[in-house]
Amino acid sequence: MYRIGQLAKLLNVSESKLRFLEQQGVIHSVRQANGYRYYNEDNKQRLEIILKAQHMGFSLAEIRAVQRQHGSKEHPVDCQLLLPMLQQKLQELDQQMQQLQQQRRDMEQLVQQLTPAAP
Repeated sequence: MYRIGQLAKLLNVSESKLRFLEQQGVIHSVRQANGYRYYNEDNKQRLEIILKAQHMGFSLAEIRAVQRQHGSKEHPVDCQLLLPMLQQKLQELDQQMQQLQQQRRDMEQLVQQLTPAAP
């Protein structure tokens, strides 16, 4: 079992972020008589997945939609729901990459236009 500070340090996030995620219903802690929040290994694994999903651009609503509340430790998300969402994110990334590549080409062209010719 991890106290909130221990888990936050392990995952390199703030305690307030863990409290927020708990308020949003994506993780759950156990409160002991002393009032401290305790998280088990399943909570830690779920948090790792949630943080990775957020890093990939998933919103908490999207994460909540694919979470299994009582799933196995090996599959804390519903893969049948997650797969189309991942495919959509990949399409969005491809579009963003194309836009960035076009911006880069436009910028290179402008640099060339603004660079004085060698004497």
